[in-house]
Amino acid sequence: MRTPAKSPMLRPRNDKKRRPVAFCFTACCILFWLLVIAVGAAVLVIFLIYHPQSPRMRVTSATLNAGYVDELGIVGGARALNADLTVLAAISNPNTKLHVVLRYMQLDLYFQGSMIGTQAVWPAPLHEGPRGSVLRSVHLVVSEVTMTQEDVYEWQNATSKGGPVVLHLAGRFRARLIFGRWFKFNYWVSPQCTLWLDPPPSGALRRARCS
Repeated sequence: MRTPAKSPMLRPRNDKKRRPVAFCFTACCILFWLLVIAVGAAVLVIFLIYHPQSPRMRVTSATLNAGYVDELGIVGGARALNADLTVLAAISNPNTKLHVVLRYMQLDLYFQGSMIGTQAVWPAPLHEGPRGSVLRSVHLVVSEVTMTQEDVYEWQNATSKGGPVVLHLAGRFRARLIFGRWFKFNYWVSPQCTLWLDPPPSGALRRARCS
């Protein structure tokens, strides 16, 4: 027996149903890419007009007031570091047209790649106009931080031979760039500084390099 052939009159009806769906899909794709292009063009125009730059930090002075290695008195002969560092940092806004608000500021202190102390920077938030610069004094206290034998040797070698004691500061700033009245952009800034200091208790800053 032959299977009855389907009527060709049914095919145009299916095509007519699919056309509005395809048209809507195509229109949505076009609108989406137009929106992407518009946003990209707006960001490019803002960048060309304002030339936004991140806030910067530099260390103007620092003093290693104290620093010694102590025995913890536990099995294995573990050693711990105690230290006291005062830092005077200049935090600046390099932009010529933008205001910057630093809503949160924190400095972490490292020795030989290991974090040995942390301290929030107050008062906050900090508002800086174009080309503004503000000094902040930060007191970092290191208390009974366990060290490896290699780090103990490096610390004692630096302090006993007249230095320098090399410490690293890593900042974490929550920054807000203000583009006029309506547009604001929030992001994290991570300034870095390496300090070369005399041994304590004088502990004067020999030089600092920030980026």
